[in-house]
Amino acid sequence: MAQPRVGSENGLTRLVFSLPNTAKFSLSRQGNELSIRFQGTPSRSLRALLNTPQVVGYRATPNPGGTVYVVTLKPGTNHRTMELADPRRLVLEVRSNTGVQPRPRAGPPTPVVVLDPGHGGVDPGAIGFVREEEVVLDVALRTKRLLEARGIRVLLTRSTDQHLSADKVADLGLRAAMADSKRTLFVSIHANASGRAAQGIEVYYFGETIDQRLLSKAILENGGGSLGQRLTQEARSVAQRLMRDLLAQANLKFSEQLALKTLQAMVRETGAVSRGVQTAPFYVIRNARIPAILVEIGFVNHPTEGKRLATSTYRDQLARGLAGGIVAFLNNGNAQR
Repeated sequence: MAQPRVGSENGLTRLVFSLPNTAKFSLSRQGNELSIRFQGTPSRSLRALLNTPQVVGYRATPNPGGTVYVVTLKPGTNHRTMELADPRRLVLEVRSNTGVQPRPRAGPPTPVVVLDPGHGGVDPGAIGFVREEEVVLDVALRTKRLLEARGIRVLLTRSTDQHLSADKVADLGLRAAMADSKRTLFVSIHANASGRAAQGIEVYYFGETIDQRLLSKAILENGGGSLGQRLTQEARSVAQRLMRDLLAQANLKFSEQLALKTLQAMVRETGAVSRGVQTAPFYVIRNARIPAILVEIGFVNHPTEGKRLATSTYRDQLARGLAGGIVAFLNNGNAQR
């Protein structure tokens, strides 16, 4: 048994498993996961992300005497299996349910973008030539106006210099709760500070890292001190769990694409240094059910960039870049609804 052959057509996805003549198999389904237990087959460890309209992907793990394949189905699907001979093979067909017709729409659904200006209220964030809490809120408000002019609905986690809760864990939790499946994408906006002359824009999506610099940054954005260390460790545990979840992996792939398009647009608009797209265990995007990123728009204490962050002209450029990246992602059909 190697990887199954996969085809997608006419509202169905078909997986075909080649079977040795002596192999036995059994099937069971729990929720959106269909388990196929093969006995008398070579033991395999495989993983594949398909992302067809009916199937997210599958993973295979060794089992005593054989292999267990777990196929992750998308909601609103049904399946059937057939065993064929000459040569022997198992065919799994997954179809979209057609019994319940969706209500007709006048047009495509309106995207809903959540912008999260970091910090605020009791937590000013980084301080230099500008205060992080102030500059990220201003950029978020400017971005909101640009997106709304394109017919995109925008929600802000905060619209004034305020915190969502004086308790940092509760504050981050309330922000993170807005990244649910009723929205289209989530962007948390922050600004950097550094003990050395660093500058530029960097974008993160959720994931594990062994880079100590990125861990230190995550600890700082997650509340700092012992609290930041604890929340970062919790987020790292989530990251390790997500790597075993095919649905989460699909969402992280979309988040990576959103991060890339956002960074490209922001660097193009501002001429700033590109510090790249990376993964880090930020607590605020750890449980996002939609594409989610964290953007560091610049260094508030850099002698040049910090002063630029204080100007209306540069904030407009940052907002145009941020809005441009979001629109490019939405227009490319990547957002999950």
